[in-house]
Amino acid sequence: MKWTTIRASFSVASFVLAIGIATFAFLAASHEAFACAACGCGDPTLTTLGAEKPYKNRVRGGFEARYRTDSIGEAGVDRYTLDEERLDLYLAWAPHERVFLQLSVPSLRRAVEDANLAQTTVYGLGDMELRAKFFVLQDRPTMPRHLFSVLAGVKLPTAVRQNDATGKALPIEAQPGSGSVDPIAGAAYAFFPRPWSFFASLYGIMPTRGTSEFRASPTLRSGTSLQYQVTSKFAVRANVDGRFDGKAYENGKTERDSGGAVFFASPEVLVTPQDDLLIFVSFRYPVLNLLSGHHEEGPVLTAGLGYDF
Repeated sequence: MKWTTIRASFSVASFVLAIGIATFAFLAASHEAFACAACGCGDPTLTTLGAEKPYKNRVRGGFEARYRTDSIGEAGVDRYTLDEERLDLYLAWAPHERVFLQLSVPSLRRAVEDANLAQTTVYGLGDMELRAKFFVLQDRPTMPRHLFSVLAGVKLPTAVRQNDATGKALPIEAQPGSGSVDPIAGAAYAFFPRPWSFFASLYGIMPTRGTSEFRASPTLRSGTSLQYQVTSKFAVRANVDGRFDGKAYENGKTERDSGGAVFFASPEVLVTPQDDLLIFVSFRYPVLNLLSGHHEEGPVLTAGLGYDF
């Protein structure tokens, strides 16, 4: 497992992130918004990407840069290790005060090393996601304390299947996408006993067979977050999230090193230097690895921003 001090392998995403922050900061400084997001929501609570409160015609864009490591397979036999830099572009629009439509477009750079120390570096698009979030329960029209939402979406096979240095397809867990059209469904709850806030979510992804011989693992993902609003421009958050995977299939057979569960804990910082601009940083650490076979996931560093137009 490789994990250095953010080393050069995160440099591409960091560079893009720096340019993006500067660009959005410039837009925020020069853009005369008709209403800030806090005013539109009736609530100054900072919310990260995907956890926004809706108000009609709210538009939020942003991106999230991530660095992670992974190890799949038995050491000295068939192990693959990878370093991945990923950048997700994000756009959300609320056509109604209780509906959010969300688009996520990922791109990545992935360096893979096999058991023979042969290295393969790939660049490409990941699987795009389209989601619709419906707020079905809200205790009051302005500054609600309780929000319950349901989620429906689809993951599209926009990623290209990747091979190692010998031309052999990488294992399904190392692929940047599932190669299939995958439905998504879930639910989320938010509670705002200000200055605290609490978020919980549960959603599943069910891969179909698609056009390849792979079928990725069906997965159920959970997340809980407790946030404290220190000031109007600064918040801290503690997150615990888990992933529960079923078995992946290749050529009609189950993949040995797929399935199981893994749980992460992460501190997160959210800052809004001015109205409509949000910057966030988090560090996810795997605290419990119950993945099947020989599969270990490393820490995940995340940084990004959101901007309300």
